[in-house]
Amino acid sequence: MKTVVINNLDFALKEQVISDVLPMSSFIRLSELLNAEAIHAAKVHFQLSGHSKSFSLPSLHLQLEVALPMICQRCLEAIEVPLSPNFDYVISDIEPIEDELNDELDWMEASQSMDVMELIEDELLIALPIAPLHTVECQALQWTSGEKPNPFAVLKGKF
Repeated sequence: MKTVVINNLDFALKEQVISDVLPMSSFIRLSELLNAEAIHAAKVHFQLSGHSKSFSLPSLHLQLEVALPMICQRCLEAIEVPLSPNFDYVISDIEPIEDELNDELDWMEASQSMDVMELIEDELLIALPIAPLHTVECQALQWTSGEKPNPFAVLKGKF
């Protein structure tokens, strides 16, 4: 597994940018919740950028682009769930008072060794739909009652 570790405060102050395409199999916890047959082809596109002037504190912006291979909860067939979430984090050693943060910003503690892969996986786990469904009608479902014909009724006509 490829790991990307950064000093998040330094990264934000220097306004650095990282972008990459990672295989879904790199995310072990997330992979356990997805369609195992299609996971080898799935990729996670990400871009993490640091900002020193966007907010009152240094910040990070994370952009993700992924099509999660899942199972439709209605027809139990494979489905790809596209996600394009964006996240903004302000970085500080002191946790801000609730009034200081707006609803679109998350607080992140300054760290000299922040694991970017772990951050991406955490955000994707939170963004997973609870019950993914096809957006259009699922393939024709065949409903059966589960009842079997009475074997004695078949023999009745033979005697």
